[in-house]
Amino acid sequence: MSDGIDRSSPEPYYLQLARILQGRISDGIYAPGAQIPGESELCRTYDLARSTVRETLRTLEQQRAIRLVPRRGAFVTDHRDNRWMLRVAQGFLESEAHSGNAVIETEVLRAVVEPVPARAAVALELAEGEPVFALERLRKVDGLPALHSTNWLPVDIGALLESKPVLRGVASLNATLREAGVHIFSARRELAAVAASSDTARRLELPRNAPVLCITSTSRDAAGRPFDYYESLVRSDALTISISAEAGDLGGD
Repeated sequence: MSDGIDRSSPEPYYLQLARILQGRISDGIYAPGAQIPGESELCRTYDLARSTVRETLRTLEQQRAIRLVPRRGAFVTDHRDNRWMLRVAQGFLESEAHSGNAVIETEVLRAVVEPVPARAAVALELAEGEPVFALERLRKVDGLPALHSTNWLPVDIGALLESKPVLRGVASLNATLREAGVHIFSARRELAAVAASSDTARRLELPRNAPVLCITSTSRDAAGRPFDYYESLVRSDALTISISAEAGDLGGD
């Protein structure tokens, strides 16, 4: 790599370096999924301070040109491998729904019986304050906190999860329910952009009020009973949502 930093330009060095790296990505020198040079190499090659290089990498990450993987480095974003599949009548946000070779980790934050919150009570058609099983999880993709979700289920449905791997973050909730004979017959999903609360910002490592994607869902069984309501908050700079619907799922406006 040649030194492309113009020391006489009023353009900040970190933006100049970002433009250089963006050009190499656009030219295919750094292909999708490829690792770009590390901080130390960029510092030496362009004679820049480490803080400047780090600002460049943060800028490229915000532009979704690269993804930063803790302890591994920076990789060119492959948008084909950065999609969660949202299916109208199937599970969502489960490990098997993610395409590509990303490393997905799930941390179970709580799995408890608690009084149902008002919004979940409406979705599950329960009396406010009635006990429900709550499953709260944090998902990371390649080490980056990308999704914070909570599922609320009627107590009898939650009991089906007792001692199951899903409560340790190593199995799919929907697959576990299917194995227990509980199948999604229909579902209603809603997506909206919202500002991150202080709690969401802390969990997803974002500034407070940063934009996040809020997804809510109510799943029903063949008898029409709502058995799962969830709320998920997604870092839209980390994941792209791809919506897939079968022909039979589509209705008129």
